[in-house]
Amino acid sequence: MMKTYGKATAIVVLTFILSGPVLPAHAGEEAKEDKPTVNLSVDVLSQYLWRGYALSSDSAVLQPSATVSYKGFSLNLWGNFDTDEALPNKGARWNETDFTFSYARELFKGFNATVGGTYYSLVNSRYDSVEVFGGVSYAFPWVTVGVTGYREVSHSPGWWVQMDLSKNFPLPCYGLSLDLGASLGYLVLEDSNYSEFHAGQVFGALNIPLGKYFTVSPRVGVSFPLSDGARREIETVSWDGEDTHVFGGIRLSAAF
Repeated sequence: MMKTYGKATAIVVLTFILSGPVLPAHAGEEAKEDKPTVNLSVDVLSQYLWRGYALSSDSAVLQPSATVSYKGFSLNLWGNFDTDEALPNKGARWNETDFTFSYARELFKGFNATVGGTYYSLVNSRYDSVEVFGGVSYAFPWVTVGVTGYREVSHSPGWWVQMDLSKNFPLPCYGLSLDLGASLGYLVLEDSNYSEFHAGQVFGALNIPLGKYFTVSPRVGVSFPLSDGARREIETVSWDGEDTHVFGGIRLSAAF
């Protein structure tokens, strides 16, 4: 299962020919060696939301993440810890671990493509889950638009197709910036013949740098159904029985 915010948030299995020219170093300059990057974060959130579904109820969740990237390849480890899990057992519990491998490339200026796959290790499910995904995005001067898709390839065949809109606004003091975003998702569940415009989300986050490497980001948002069929589906599956969810929390992140 995926993070509430957008890591990615995004998603149709696409096939890309990710090729392009390698740019030489400028004359008289030696090309710099690429180095791996490491990104660490932990979210403390009021609720675990995934594609419109609430997968926690009346409890905060902690969601740590670690990503190592090198020359477009990335390996991410993500998890969810429910401080008072409602289903199926009461009490604090680690109930999900995700492993994601991806490759991203800028095909031309402002236009990016990503492909990859995710393995979901799920404590509260009979089966683990495997998805493959691919997406494209383009950075317009006023907004970045992305379309991505996931295809479940293990036990519950289906599609999740998502469109994302996002923009970062630098603020005029202390290196602060504001992230604003929105997403719309279409869900296909082949086993149950469900096919609907499913869930949307809007959110905002204030990024506060703490020195060279660290950032703290309070955030707030709302997730909502996009159709009557989606409202019934989300109410049935969500642990709290609700179809609309207001959420908030804070992220501490570090980049090296």
